[in-house]
Amino acid sequence: MTPSQTAELLGFAAAFDRRTVGKSDALAWHTILHDIDYQDAKAAVANHYATETRWIMPADIRNAVTKARADTAANIQGPGLPPEIPDADPDDVPAYLAAVRQQRHRAAEGLKPRPVKELLAGVGRDIPREHAPVRRPGPLGVTCPTCSAPIGRPCRTGNGRERAPHENRETAALQHRTEETA
Repeated sequence: MTPSQTAELLGFAAAFDRRTVGKSDALAWHTILHDIDYQDAKAAVANHYATETRWIMPADIRNAVTKARADTAANIQGPGLPPEIPDADPDDVPAYLAAVRQQRHRAAEGLKPRPVKELLAGVGRDIPREHAPVRRPGPLGVTCPTCSAPIGRPCRTGNGRERAPHENRETAALQHRTEETA
Protein backbone atom coordinates (compact mmCIF):
# COMPACT_ATOMS: atom_id res chain seq x y z
CA MET A 1 0.00 0.00 0.00
CA THR A 2 1.30 3.44 -0.85
CA PRO A 3 1.33 6.34 1.65
CA SER A 4 -1.52 8.04 -0.24
CA GLN A 5 -3.58 4.84 -0.09
CA THR A 6 -2.91 4.65 3.64
CA ALA A 7 -4.23 8.20 4.02
CA GLU A 8 -7.28 7.21 1.96
CA LEU A 9 -7.79 4.19 4.21
CA LEU A 10 -7.66 6.42 7.30
CA GLY A 11 -10.21 8.70 5.68
CA PHE A 12 -12.43 5.69 5.05
CA ALA A 13 -12.14 4.70 8.72
CA ALA A 14 -12.86 8.31 9.76
CA ALA A 15 -16.14 8.15 7.85
CA PHE A 16 -17.24 5.52 10.37
CA ASP A 17 -15.76 6.82 13.63
CA ARG A 18 -15.28 10.55 12.92
CA ARG A 19 -11.62 10.57 13.92
CA THR A 20 -9.40 13.45 12.84
CA VAL A 21 -6.69 12.41 10.43
CA GLY A 22 -3.42 14.22 9.87
CA LYS A 23 -0.28 13.62 7.86
CA SER A 24 1.55 12.12 10.85
CA ASP A 25 -1.34 9.66 11.41
CA ALA A 26 -1.11 8.48 7.82
CA LEU A 27 2.68 8.07 8.08
CA ALA A 28 2.40 6.12 11.35
CA TRP A 29 -0.25 3.81 9.91
CA HIS A 30 1.78 3.37 6.72
CA THR A 31 4.75 2.21 8.81
CA ILE A 32 2.61 -0.67 10.08
CA LEU A 33 0.53 -1.39 6.97
CA HIS A 34 2.99 -0.75 4.10
CA ASP A 35 2.99 -4.40 2.96
CA ILE A 36 -0.80 -4.90 3.10
CA ASP A 37 -2.90 -4.71 -0.08
CA TYR A 38 -5.14 -1.62 -0.12
CA GLN A 39 -8.31 -3.45 -1.16
CA ASP A 40 -7.78 -6.10 1.53
CA ALA A 41 -7.23 -3.39 4.15
CA LYS A 42 -10.34 -1.51 3.04
CA ALA A 43 -12.39 -4.71 3.29
CA ALA A 44 -10.99 -5.27 6.78
CA VAL A 45 -12.10 -1.77 7.85
CA ALA A 46 -15.60 -2.33 6.45
CA ASN A 47 -15.88 -5.74 8.11
CA HIS A 48 -14.65 -4.29 11.41
CA TYR A 49 -17.26 -1.55 11.51
CA ALA A 50 -19.98 -3.98 10.46
CA THR A 51 -19.66 -5.70 13.85
CA GLU A 52 -17.65 -3.35 16.13
CA THR A 53 -18.18 0.10 17.62
CA ARG A 54 -14.64 0.67 18.89
CA TRP A 55 -12.10 2.49 16.72
CA ILE A 56 -10.05 0.32 14.41
CA MET A 57 -6.28 0.21 14.81
CA PRO A 58 -3.53 -0.90 12.39
CA ALA A 59 -3.14 -4.21 14.26
CA ASP A 60 -6.85 -4.96 13.69
CA ILE A 61 -6.37 -4.49 9.95
CA ARG A 62 -3.17 -6.56 9.84
CA ASN A 63 -4.78 -9.38 11.85
CA ALA A 64 -7.94 -9.38 9.70
CA VAL A 65 -5.98 -9.47 6.43
CA THR A 66 -3.66 -12.21 7.72
CA LYS A 67 -6.63 -14.29 8.87
CA ALA A 68 -8.43 -13.83 5.55
CA ARG A 69 -5.32 -14.91 3.61
CA ALA A 70 -4.84 -17.95 5.87
CA ASP A 71 -8.49 -18.96 5.44
CA THR A 72 -8.22 -18.66 1.67
CA ALA A 73 -4.94 -20.59 1.52
CA ALA A 74 -6.26 -23.34 3.79
CA ASN A 75 -9.15 -23.96 1.42
CA ILE A 76 -6.96 -24.06 -1.68
CA GLN A 77 -9.03 -26.52 -3.68
CA GLY A 78 -12.44 -25.14 -2.78
CA PRO A 79 -15.39 -27.02 -1.39
CA GLY A 80 -16.01 -30.30 -3.16
CA LEU A 81 -13.10 -29.91 -5.59
CA PRO A 82 -10.01 -32.13 -5.82
CA PRO A 83 -6.73 -30.63 -4.56
CA GLU A 84 -4.44 -28.96 -7.08
CA ILE A 85 -1.43 -31.00 -8.14
CA PRO A 86 1.87 -29.13 -7.49
CA ASP A 87 4.14 -28.52 -10.49
CA ALA A 88 7.08 -30.50 -9.19
CA ASP A 89 8.37 -34.03 -8.87
CA PRO A 90 7.56 -35.28 -5.34
CA ASP A 91 10.96 -36.99 -5.26
CA ASP A 92 12.64 -33.58 -5.55
CA VAL A 93 11.65 -32.46 -2.06
CA PRO A 94 12.90 -28.82 -2.21
CA ALA A 95 11.21 -28.21 -5.59
CA TYR A 96 8.01 -29.90 -4.44
CA LEU A 97 7.85 -27.82 -1.24
CA ALA A 98 8.51 -24.65 -3.25
CA ALA A 99 5.65 -25.57 -5.63
CA VAL A 100 3.30 -26.16 -2.68
CA ARG A 101 4.30 -22.80 -1.16
CA GLN A 102 3.72 -21.04 -4.47
CA GLN A 103 0.36 -22.75 -4.79
CA ARG A 104 -0.69 -21.55 -1.32
CA HIS A 105 0.47 -18.00 -2.07
CA ARG A 106 -1.60 -18.03 -5.27
CA ALA A 107 -4.61 -19.24 -3.32
CA ALA A 108 -4.12 -16.67 -0.53
CA GLU A 109 -4.02 -13.90 -3.12
CA GLY A 110 -7.34 -15.10 -4.48
CA LEU A 111 -6.08 -16.62 -7.72
CA LYS A 112 -7.91 -19.75 -8.77
CA PRO A 113 -5.98 -23.01 -8.77
CA ARG A 114 -5.06 -24.35 -12.17
CA PRO A 115 -7.35 -27.11 -13.41
CA VAL A 116 -6.03 -30.65 -13.59
CA LYS A 117 -6.79 -30.69 -17.32
CA GLU A 118 -4.19 -27.94 -17.84
CA LEU A 119 -1.63 -29.83 -15.77
CA LEU A 120 -2.20 -33.03 -17.75
CA ALA A 121 -1.97 -31.34 -21.15
CA GLY A 122 1.68 -32.35 -21.51
CA VAL A 123 1.20 -36.03 -20.66
CA GLY A 124 2.20 -38.26 -23.56
CA ARG A 125 4.26 -35.63 -25.39
CA ASP A 126 7.89 -36.31 -26.20
CA ILE A 127 10.41 -34.93 -23.75
CA PRO A 128 12.48 -32.13 -25.33
CA ARG A 129 16.11 -33.08 -26.03
CA GLU A 130 17.50 -30.61 -23.50
CA HIS A 131 15.47 -32.32 -20.74
CA ALA A 132 15.83 -35.90 -21.96
CA PRO A 133 19.00 -36.94 -20.09
CA VAL A 134 18.23 -38.14 -16.58
CA ARG A 135 20.30 -36.18 -14.13
CA ARG A 136 20.17 -38.67 -11.30
CA PRO A 137 23.41 -38.91 -9.33
CA GLY A 138 25.10 -42.18 -8.55
CA PRO A 139 24.76 -45.66 -10.00
CA LEU A 140 20.97 -45.47 -10.38
CA GLY A 141 21.51 -42.77 -13.02
CA VAL A 142 22.58 -45.35 -15.63
CA THR A 143 21.20 -48.66 -16.87
CA CYS A 144 22.97 -51.60 -15.23
CA PRO A 145 25.18 -53.46 -17.75
CA THR A 146 25.04 -56.66 -15.62
CA CYS A 147 21.33 -57.15 -14.79
CA SER A 148 19.81 -54.56 -17.18
CA ALA A 149 18.04 -52.71 -14.35
CA PRO A 150 16.63 -49.51 -15.84
CA ILE A 151 17.60 -46.01 -14.74
CA GLY A 152 16.22 -45.24 -11.32
CA ARG A 153 15.51 -48.88 -10.42
CA PRO A 154 17.71 -51.01 -8.14
CA CYS A 155 19.79 -53.91 -9.38
CA ARG A 156 18.36 -57.41 -8.95
CA THR A 157 19.80 -60.79 -8.05
CA GLY A 158 19.20 -63.87 -10.21
CA ASN A 159 16.05 -64.73 -8.22
CA GLY A 160 14.64 -61.18 -8.59
CA ARG A 161 15.49 -59.70 -5.19
CA GLU A 162 16.83 -56.17 -4.92
CA ARG A 163 20.51 -55.80 -4.22
CA ALA A 164 23.20 -53.16 -4.00
CA PRO A 165 24.31 -51.80 -7.39
CA HIS A 166 26.61 -54.10 -9.36
CA GLU A 167 30.23 -53.01 -9.61
CA ASN A 168 29.87 -52.60 -13.40
CA ARG A 169 26.96 -50.19 -12.84
CA GLU A 170 29.00 -48.10 -10.38
CA THR A 171 31.85 -47.96 -12.88
CA ALA A 172 29.47 -46.97 -15.69
CA ALA A 173 27.98 -44.22 -13.49
CA LEU A 174 31.44 -42.81 -12.72
CA GLN A 175 32.37 -42.91 -16.40
CA HIS A 176 29.08 -41.22 -17.35
CA ARG A 177 29.69 -38.47 -14.77
CA THR A 178 33.25 -37.79 -15.97
CA GLU A 179 31.98 -37.57 -19.58
CA GLU A 180 29.40 -34.95 -18.52
CA THR A 181 31.96 -32.78 -16.73
CA ALA A 182 34.52 -33.00 -19.53
